[in-house]
Amino acid sequence: MIVDSYRRTLTFYLLAIILVASVAYDTVPLQINDGLQRALAALMAGCTALVLFIQRYSTKDLARTLVSGWPLHVYSLAFVTLCVTVHGGSKLSQVIAYTYFAYATYLFVPMILKVDQPVFHSFLKVIAVVSALMAIPSFFGAVGFSSLAGIPLRVKPSYAEFSGIIASAGIFEHAEGHALQMGIGMLCAIYLLQYSGRVVYLICLVMTTAGLVVSQGRAAIYGIGVAVVFHVLPNLFHRSRILFFGTLIVLLTFPYFILPQLGNLPGVSGYLRLERGLSGREEAWDFALYAARQKPWTGHGFMASTALTEIEQKTLRKSGFSGAGTTFHNTFITKAVDLGFIATFLYTLLYLVPLSRLCGQSKRLLEVDLLRNMLLLVLTASIYRDYNIGGVRSTAMISSIFIGLACLWQSIDKRGHTLDVHADISEAAESPVCKLAHSAI
Repeated sequence: MIVDSYRRTLTFYLLAIILVASVAYDTVPLQINDGLQRALAALMAGCTALVLFIQRYSTKDLARTLVSGWPLHVYSLAFVTLCVTVHGGSKLSQVIAYTYFAYATYLFVPMILKVDQPVFHSFLKVIAVVSALMAIPSFFGAVGFSSLAGIPLRVKPSYAEFSGIIASAGIFEHAEGHALQMGIGMLCAIYLLQYSGRVVYLICLVMTTAGLVVSQGRAAIYGIGVAVVFHVLPNLFHRSRILFFGTLIVLLTFPYFILPQLGNLPGVSGYLRLERGLSGREEAWDFALYAARQKPWTGHGFMASTALTEIEQKTLRKSGFSGAGTTFHNTFITKAVDLGFIATFLYTLLYLVPLSRLCGQSKRLLEVDLLRNMLLLVLTASIYRDYNIGGVRSTAMISSIFIGLACLWQSIDKRGHTLDVHADISEAAESPVCKLAHSAI
């Protein structure tokens, strides 16, 4: 039997390894090394399994988790059934891996974080600090460096024509993924700064904000904007589901109606590249919906979007869509092409059910605001890029964990810890894992 304090410390180490490995997986140097990527994926799978193994779940918590996670059960059943029975088991190993990581990150890791407050805080600290450190290479890329200490940097010099700044992902594979990582780091840093008031988290906030700016990832930037709007709205907009979802729909569709007006603001048009509109996404989405209508109930198969955009690469690139040969740069449209409209609707429940469960809170707890802001950020970004629940990239794993936390929020009791920011935190501060985190940061 493992003593609770040592279990927390071991859990912290394992989660830290998973997070760092997932970030490394998403970097430029590893994109050319399939063997190392597979090794990192195996490391993450093994560490995740070990984390789940060493926990002491009460039957009550486990039962509540499984019941609360019904959207994942329903979607996974449709996903696996379609892939095995309709699409002939194509890419079955990837299907199994995605399902494994979806359950681990959407249900079981969130259950650990929900039950144990010190582990939750240490998890946020790792995200904030790692994100801040990952912002540093992007600063070099933004001023014109193409490599750093021999490591190539991913930059988009053409963006300087619009904004005056070279868009940089640092050592991340894509600027948009870098932007979402920075947005997630920002929200964690804001929470930790409010909770503890320590200067180190102010530094993390400044660095991740600067990293988001130089990335020029419009989806993540707008996602942060949506979160800010809900933060300043009266509490009534958080308690009422009608007001919350009505406002959310308006905000998510707002860019389509306001682009001409934004283009008249000094500096905004250039930085947001409004001259490019949605960078060819409109044409790509029209093609995707045409493809989805060919097989509306079953889709074309798991990861078929990659092949379809590859086939139409020349046509799509003429429209300005740079994602040809990858996906359709919209999680839900890509799902409709791959799996059909019914499975896509079930997938949207993975976002909508947690958002609905966060409504109706009587108090403005910092944790509730953090989870709501994370969901708004990830949902907005998912409309303009592909960020799936499941998978091993850092943005996918972290996003799934926070969405899962929101899904479980009202179903599990905390183990001897309150999440009210005004509560006494001396007990949490004495935990070995928190001492370790404080000494490291």
